[in-house]
Amino acid sequence: MKPDPDKIEAVTQLPKPKSRKDLERFLGMIQYLGKFLPDLSQESAPLRVLLRKEIEWHWDTEQEQCFQRLKELATKAPVLRYFDIDKPVKISVDASQKGLGAVLLQEEHPVAYASRSLTPTQQGYAQIEKEMLAIVYGCEKFHQYIYGKEVLVESDHKPLEAIVRKPLVSAPPRIQRLLMRVQRYNLKVEYKPGKEMYIADTLSRAYLEVDQTHDEFDKEIELVVHTLVTNLPMTVQKKNQFIDETRKDLTLQKLKEVTE
Repeated sequence: MKPDPDKIEAVTQLPKPKSRKDLERFLGMIQYLGKFLPDLSQESAPLRVLLRKEIEWHWDTEQEQCFQRLKELATKAPVLRYFDIDKPVKISVDASQKGLGAVLLQEEHPVAYASRSLTPTQQGYAQIEKEMLAIVYGCEKFHQYIYGKEVLVESDHKPLEAIVRKPLVSAPPRIQRLLMRVQRYNLKVEYKPGKEMYIADTLSRAYLEVDQTHDEFDKEIELVVHTLVTNLPMTVQKKNQFIDETRKDLTLQKLKEVTE
């Protein structure tokens, strides 16, 4: 069985490295997954040689083939694993200057990868807001896997550990809105140093270009409307009126019978 392309696109579409720093980041991710790849040293040799300072940077057919092969290895068994509903779930997330990266993990095996570009407005966010947005992105992207489960979320932004545990009203307005979007999930946010966030860091810096402007705006509006509606004051008379009108509505009565 082939994996769902949407689960691996963030890796299969990674652009080729343009510098030693880009290559170091990519190989760091691959090396992190190396525990599942016994022949990794041999497979990655054509790229690792480029990290040597005395070797002039060049990207020829051999390097391109090696790069594509390593991406292929990272997106199939034994590295990639199918989701197991009975096993613990972890999401590792990161935010760079212009992108977000996330990976869903079970027993350190990737289950799904994700990345996207930030909108121009989001690029102007404070770093803590970007990191919180990365958590929101990871949770919403992997919603089908994590809803109703306990989830460990790894972030390299330590202040978020405390913020998510405090009352919602104590957070700044934008952080409040982002926190409200993950209230439906059972999350535990845990700090992990950025130098150990190999996968999420790589994906956040080599992100997929995605137009999120309208989608993000719609989610913000939906959140505001939901908050207003759920907090509207209602008199006893108005409540009784709703009950009476509902009893008269045949469609709503049929719906009530089905849901009860």
